[in-house]
Amino acid sequence: VKYELDKIQSSVVTLFLRDLIKITLKYIFWTVGESCSTMRLLFSVVCLVLPSTLGFNAFSPVINHRSLIRKSDGGNFKPLQVGTVEPETIELKQNPHPLEEGVLKAFDRFASATQLALEDKRHIDELVTCFSYASRGRMLPDGGVVMGQGAVKRFLTDLLVTDHPNGSRRAEFSAPTIESDSIVTSDDVAVVKSSLQLRSAGETRHLDLELCISSGGAEGASGFEITSVAVAGADVGATSLRADARKNGPKWETHDGRVRQQIWQHTGLFDSGNRFIVDKLEISTGRIIAVIDANVWKLHGETLRTWADSLDLKLDTVIAPGNEDHKTMDNCLFMLDELKRLDPLRRSEPVLAIGGGVLTDVAGFACALWRRGVPWARVPTTLLGMVDASVGIKVAVNYHRKNGVGHFFSPTHTFVDAYFLGTLERADVISGCGEIMKAALVHDRTLFDLMDEHGVRLVDKNFENDEVADEIIKRSVDTMLECIGVDLWEEALLRPMDFGHSFSRTLETDSTFYLRHGEAVAIDACMSTLIAEVKGYVTRAEADRVLDVYYRLGLPCMIKGVTADTFKRAARDIVIHRDGLLRAPLPRGIGSCVYEDVFTDGEIEAAFARLEGFMLKHPETCWDRSKSFSPVDTEDN
Repeated sequence: VKYELDKIQSSVVTLFLRDLIKITLKYIFWTVGESCSTMRLLFSVVCLVLPSTLGFNAFSPVINHRSLIRKSDGGNFKPLQVGTVEPETIELKQNPHPLEEGVLKAFDRFASATQLALEDKRHIDELVTCFSYASRGRMLPDGGVVMGQGAVKRFLTDLLVTDHPNGSRRAEFSAPTIESDSIVTSDDVAVVKSSLQLRSAGETRHLDLELCISSGGAEGASGFEITSVAVAGADVGATSLRADARKNGPKWETHDGRVRQQIWQHTGLFDSGNRFIVDKLEISTGRIIAVIDANVWKLHGETLRTWADSLDLKLDTVIAPGNEDHKTMDNCLFMLDELKRLDPLRRSEPVLAIGGGVLTDVAGFACALWRRGVPWARVPTTLLGMVDASVGIKVAVNYHRKNGVGHFFSPTHTFVDAYFLGTLERADVISGCGEIMKAALVHDRTLFDLMDEHGVRLVDKNFENDEVADEIIKRSVDTMLECIGVDLWEEALLRPMDFGHSFSRTLETDSTFYLRHGEAVAIDACMSTLIAEVKGYVTRAEADRVLDVYYRLGLPCMIKGVTADTFKRAARDIVIHRDGLLRAPLPRGIGSCVYEDVFTDGEIEAAFARLEGFMLKHPETCWDRSKSFSPVDTEDN
């Protein structure tokens, strides 16, 4: 409250100076140019420019609620406008609700993020993060609904920074206000309603906001939610997601105005006589076309043939390599040649991709290219594919850089079957743990605790036939759904699931290392956690716990040949991919996330030195190529 009063007091002084200068200018301009419209216009311009020249921030949030600020006569303030502050009527309520401090901080953050977006539209993503992942918005008067951070970003971009045909920008705002009686509090939750007015070129828009803050103040903020806009808006699309939608329906589902994907959890997909896949894909031609990882075919080919025969299906296969170093344009072109050979019907014969994340990425990209897109579905067979690639719609190959050429092309269905986990190599199971830990560190503390307590045991049994393993896989997919399911097209560039991907792209594409994806993500996550420690977002005890879990799971914290300069170069490289800003997610404690645009050389060096100290105690966490997926060349031995 004192913080708000200090701002008001400062504003009053500024307003006094501004009004004094305005009166003086008015006298001069009206005396000298009483009959000159040009002089009057010049005066108006000066009055508009003057507040910002004096450093007055007209967009600072004004909190107007009876439990925080009350008029002495018992009435409530009307929404405060520039020039109408009445500090002499303010008195403070004793012992305000503890969550109200969180309200102040959250709205101040919202105001700062909006101002930043107005100054540089690339920072619209900072504003988007003020909204919860699944924020809903209702557009009045037509009643259209938007949902998800991607739709919120499109809406806010149009609202705040879109250029108009007449050359104007929507950039004049009133202060966001909290109306009287608009805050409802309990012991652990505060719900606040607020409004923001936008004025531009002959129109006024009112944005009503709702903020829910849980115990812990701003740290527990669930995000703003758009509740209405008092004019009809453009069709910005919508994204919806559903978990455990219905008893016999998909386990998860993602949908926006462009694509729909159903994600099924089903054991025994390829048991003899099981029609589950055939029915969901609506196969009616008696043929199923499958692109299959060569290693999966070697291990399960006979099972797949027996399954197809039991259903009187002709199984036409494309057997392709699925190793990390086969995520290439050559492999994609091979698949395109095979699709030409098999010539699937344009809509009636969807292609089924069966394999790990590399295979499904490349096969999906080939399907996106063939005849401008043929439908496809996927069966991830690795732990990493199940927990990481089962929700997103990105398909790509590595070309000059990690995922340098790709597209967004959603499968119609994803089928998750734990049957395949039993034949995974231990290294692939551990690599999958790298992605699980990524999600846990920045989004789900319970998931982190489960991995801390059970992870080593589950690695030993390949996450197979275990209730805790099933819960971990489910929570991992839930996390991906919550974080990216609402923004499948990655329109918002501040994304929690980019954690572990600031440095890992450089490590993966460097042929010196030959790291699996989850291994590179693990090294990135360890380094990023220590940078978060240097910046004060995690404690030393929390960082030590993170490193200990990675060590016990058998994940790498480093690979020989990497230096602090490697991380500096990787940070510079990722800026291009993220539209000129670093936008690096970092853990804030364990289970939540914060974003940073700057890693200084000193911070990277300090974190790297800390990591080197850990590796001295646990040298097995520093890998060499003998542990990578690529065999060591004779000359390297």
